[in-house]
Amino acid sequence: MKKCFVKATALVCCAAFILSLTCCTGTEPESSSGGRRTVSGIKTEDGAGTEPTYVTDVTDPSTGQTTVSYGNYIPTSDTLTYPDHVASFEEVHPSHPAGNVKGSEAVKVLSDVEYAIMHHEINCYADVEILFEKPEDFGFDIKDVTWGEVTTTDDYDEEKQFYQTQLDTLLTIDGESLSGDDRICFEKLVYDCEEAVYSYSYTAFEYYSMYFNYLVGPQSEILFVLDVYTFDTVRDAENYILLVKDIDRYFDQLCEYEETRASLGFASSDESYEEAAVSFDNLIVQKDDCFLYESFEERLDNIKGLSSSDRSRLISEHEKAMKEVLFPEFEECARRMRALKGSGGTDAGLCRYRGGDAYYAQLTRIMTNNGADPQASVLALETAISDTYDEFMGIMYSGFDWYDEYMNHAYSKGSISDNLDFLYDAVKKDFPEIPAHEYYLMDVPEVFEENFSPAAYLGYHLDNYNANVIIVNNGSVDENFGITVAHEGYPGHMFQSLYTRAHSSHPYLYLSASIGYSEGWATYCENFSMKYFAEGGKKTKAMQLIRDESVLGLLVSTRTDYGIHMENWSLKDCVDYFNSMGFSVSEDDFAKIYMLVVTDPGYYAKYGMGFLWTQKTMDDMHEKYPQATAMEIHTAYLDSLTGTFEMINKNMDALLG
Repeated sequence: MKKCFVKATALVCCAAFILSLTCCTGTEPESSSGGRRTVSGIKTEDGAGTEPTYVTDVTDPSTGQTTVSYGNYIPTSDTLTYPDHVASFEEVHPSHPAGNVKGSEAVKVLSDVEYAIMHHEINCYADVEILFEKPEDFGFDIKDVTWGEVTTTDDYDEEKQFYQTQLDTLLTIDGESLSGDDRICFEKLVYDCEEAVYSYSYTAFEYYSMYFNYLVGPQSEILFVLDVYTFDTVRDAENYILLVKDIDRYFDQLCEYEETRASLGFASSDESYEEAAVSFDNLIVQKDDCFLYESFEERLDNIKGLSSSDRSRLISEHEKAMKEVLFPEFEECARRMRALKGSGGTDAGLCRYRGGDAYYAQLTRIMTNNGADPQASVLALETAISDTYDEFMGIMYSGFDWYDEYMNHAYSKGSISDNLDFLYDAVKKDFPEIPAHEYYLMDVPEVFEENFSPAAYLGYHLDNYNANVIIVNNGSVDENFGITVAHEGYPGHMFQSLYTRAHSSHPYLYLSASIGYSEGWATYCENFSMKYFAEGGKKTKAMQLIRDESVLGLLVSTRTDYGIHMENWSLKDCVDYFNSMGFSVSEDDFAKIYMLVVTDPGYYAKYGMGFLWTQKTMDDMHEKYPQATAMEIHTAYLDSLTGTFEMINKNMDALLG
């Protein structure tokens, strides 16, 4: 199982990679929900759902590997274990009787489990050094300078036992006796341990998705991650060079994963492997002119008393590691990905695989921070699409007093610094205070511009409020750049990260991956922040059209995520769905996004459903507490910290009631 804890190579919080669409031509959707409504079974050529039936054993004579074909399922190895049904929320998260441990003893047990899990998950030098400025304050002292090990199915029994043990310990606590962030951390840890126990019950869960996805694989951000390591001593710089060298070993393990995945019947398409190889090609062209050469020398300036001989030695060793180890490893990865072409794989939704529906149900629970099953999520999504579409069309046909503002709006104050300065002051009337902090800006190298978000926030040293980076893609700056900055900076990712760190005594609450929470919040914030850029700071018809257009693009994209993985939507199905909603999309337009969603299931779910549940929470709280201001609602939301949306709603009621 690919762990859902924050890892050093998964720290970049990127804005959603959403197709640039020409929205809403006035075409009415095919149904009130905007398209297909079948949410179960595998869609065959005639559209009928079918149950899988056993067909035959298939043995590869060259390897002796036996696979079993089940009905419409893609044949995959029978050596793996698969769930025989989609587990309900209650099966994974059953009710528990209250434990007997209370008071200060309960807080100590909670802290012990929290730290045990943190040390289990953050288990290599690369992670520790990037996550903490003072790792010793958190009990970390890892000597081996590596990127850690890639989990394999051989580890599953041990991993399951570890989380079961932590869960059993947590359940000795009387949760009702806890308060504040102790109670929130307890509930989140119980929830996450239950999900982990379920995840490690089936070895097939390891292979449903691709590590080296062309857009969001570790290769897409490894150079940016390396750039944020800091040096205080000569040993820090020497260890950094060891990390550069260790990428050879670590990426070899990731290649082995992809090769094993293909051999077990989970191969991706030739096109996906080629795009993964191209993503490495884009790294390789920087061999002689990578920004890390200059960045390394600049970071050496932070080492007090560094001798000129040590400086020269370190620069020489770093350049040698980059040119003789790192970039040759990227070349090897490109070759190995291209060697997988011809594996007979296809880019298919999870519903095409045995157990894939159960995996997707769990994946979307984790990705969206919500316990709703996929069918319920689709219904909520289609309702939101329909409501947004109706509002959009209603404004369009209400006259043309919105037209000039809509066509000529500019939701930006100029450069990223200008937008950050503007938003820092603008949000103060609607959002609570955050700690004093610093950030620095980084430009995306030109070679990455085509496949990188307009901007991204990267938080590292999470025990230091000054460790914040915003990465800017100058190739994507447009008239709405201020909204992108709101998503990544204030009041979005950077704001939420700083606030959460300042208001929790439990590091697990800002270290664990609550991606539906963080992306939901940032997407909500970008839409909320439009008013700061609109004429006079007021909600207008034009602003609502622009917001609805943005939301529709996200929600319709999210619907294709569910359509692909629950209903076997083809590329043509997705394009037809977009066009039924009034967008103008061709198969060529959508082909790479289809590849992205197939090889990274849940990619859009974390953005779209994260936003949908966040917006619903805000709307519900305003309805329940009509006298509450935006400041009070936002403060209660943030003070509820990074639990599931069910937990957040309960905590907000307690804070606002």
